[in-house]
Amino acid sequence: MSIFIRQFLLIILIILSALGIYFGAYAPWVKSQAYINALKIIGGGTVRSLGDYIGAYDKAVKMYSPIGDEEVTKFLSNDIMNVIVKSNQSEEVSRALVNYVEPLLFKNNVRHLLMGGQMHFVLWKRFNKEEDYVKAEHYYLAARAIGPKLPPVLYELLNLYKEKGEVVKAKEVAQTILSLWPNDTEVRTFVSGL
Repeated sequence: MSIFIRQFLLIILIILSALGIYFGAYAPWVKSQAYINALKIIGGGTVRSLGDYIGAYDKAVKMYSPIGDEEVTKFLSNDIMNVIVKSNQSEEVSRALVNYVEPLLFKNNVRHLLMGGQMHFVLWKRFNKEEDYVKAEHYYLAARAIGPKLPPVLYELLNLYKEKGEVVKAKEVAQTILSLWPNDTEVRTFVSGL
């Protein structure tokens, strides 16, 4: 092998190593630091508006990193959930926050789908708009399609249907739960009371 080919291969190897270090370690670290800084801003009490809140998270959300997007989205959606469940939070702000995080949710990730369902469930319970119930059901059914036997998915769906008074749908989910966990007395009591 000629010296030219060896030098060329060495340069390629150095470039690939540098890219691996950048995308595998540095970019995820910077993304996580941006998220931690957003938490400091939010926790520091300097946020006075919806724009400030979203602005605090924007750097972490928009920064590209092949590692960390799923985690940042999960933690951010949980933070938003904690804001929208507060009874004094306005509908406008609650919806704006959900609309901010919703496009970031991974549509093939059960945790993200459950969080999407939970956020819309809260909006439906607080503001009584049918489209929120429909979206919550959509998210829960999408999660069920991925994990049809996962307890959080089934119990969240059952809770939604019970709250809505969807007896037929609730009974089907309850029977699925009982087929997997026959000793669940609370669900058994619910089914026997129908």
